[in-house]
Amino acid sequence: MNLNVKSLRFIIAGICLSVSANTLALQSDRKQPINVEADRASINKKTGTSTYSGNVVVQQGSMRITANKLVVYTVKGKLQKMQAQGEPVEFQQRTEKGNKDISATAANMAFEASSNIIIFEQDAVLRQGANTFSSNRIVYSLDKDTVDAGKKSGGDRVTITIQPPAEGDAR
Repeated sequence: MNLNVKSLRFIIAGICLSVSANTLALQSDRKQPINVEADRASINKKTGTSTYSGNVVVQQGSMRITANKLVVYTVKGKLQKMQAQGEPVEFQQRTEKGNKDISATAANMAFEASSNIIIFEQDAVLRQGANTFSSNRIVYSLDKDTVDAGKKSGGDRVTITIQPPAEGDAR
């Protein structure tokens, strides 16, 4: 298929509008307490590391993560990072506009608190409504409302599926 520059710009604009414009996560979620449930917990206050395993569920406002294992890293009681493993890890969060929730699955997920990014790795799929974004690695910035996918070194294919808007649906 041969695309001209105008067509390419239209496709890129469509991707940005459909994957990005409505995805901004609820800002109020960040002000909510983080609740963790698991079958087992091992907490080391000295190192600031907590490990949860077996049917792990993390909830903060509308954000929910389920995993087989979760490791939480803190410094002086402040969250630094969370790493989750699962078959798969499942993530979901309501968007600011509330019309199409964000959900994702991957074998591994990491949340970097300082940069407010979530990294999904190994068979990662990010969904909003019927639109999907899949790759071996997806980086989702909650602050910047951006998605970056693919291996840093290249070689990984990114697949994006954008459904046409329903009648009356303004994107």
